[in-house]
Amino acid sequence: MSGTRLITVTGGKVQLQTCGLYAGHRVPILNAHHICPESWWLAAGKPVATPFKSLCPNCHESVHTAIDGILDGWDVTSLPPRCVVLARQAFTIAADFGLTPAPTL
Repeated sequence: MSGTRLITVTGGKVQLQTCGLYAGHRVPILNAHHICPESWWLAAGKPVATPFKSLCPNCHESVHTAIDGILDGWDVTSLPPRCVVLARQAFTIAADFGLTPAPTL
């Protein structure tokens, strides 16, 4: 579900990094997020061929919530809009590669 955690330290000082979705999100940790969930590729027995996006932890979890919400038919309009767009992109990639979407949380 989650990829590599990225922390930047320069001269012993933690540096804030910018979320890949919202420039105003300056955080100490970014998560490398598979745009199309790794689990969908593995379930299909296919090599993982999806781009990554570096997201702050909140956006990362919001994307997973949006993916699961879309699967379950929930109203996801309260989630950050760019997170929902990224979740919808996961479904497009899944359709393009013959993957079966499944819950991610």
